[in-house]
Amino acid sequence: MYRSLLLCLALFSSSVIVAEELVETTEMIEVPEMPMPVEDGEPMDADITITRKGKKTIHEYSVNGKIYKIKIIPDVGPAYYFIDPDGDGEMEEVTASDLDELLKINQWTIFSW
Repeated sequence: MYRSLLLCLALFSSSVIVAEELVETTEMIEVPEMPMPVEDGEPMDADITITRKGKKTIHEYSVNGKIYKIKIIPDVGPAYYFIDPDGDGEMEEVTASDLDELLKINQWTIFSW
């Protein structure tokens, strides 16, 4: 009987010590500041997905979930591109010299649904 009483007392005192330590650690945690809100009209960065298929590395560039450019980098040879210039979902192969001309044109979306 005396042993069980000592055992219960030891368990109870150790749980109180652990509970006190937990209270002390939770008081030290600081809440991070909220990020700045996004303003209307702020340009969105393109999402880039990089995958490796066989001996090629594929970079897919998308905005709002729509892919507008694909860059394929083979292990041997120069990189080549596929671009959706008019937004219809059909990719067209483009050379590096044509790519510079296409990307200089302003392409805004006025209305979409």
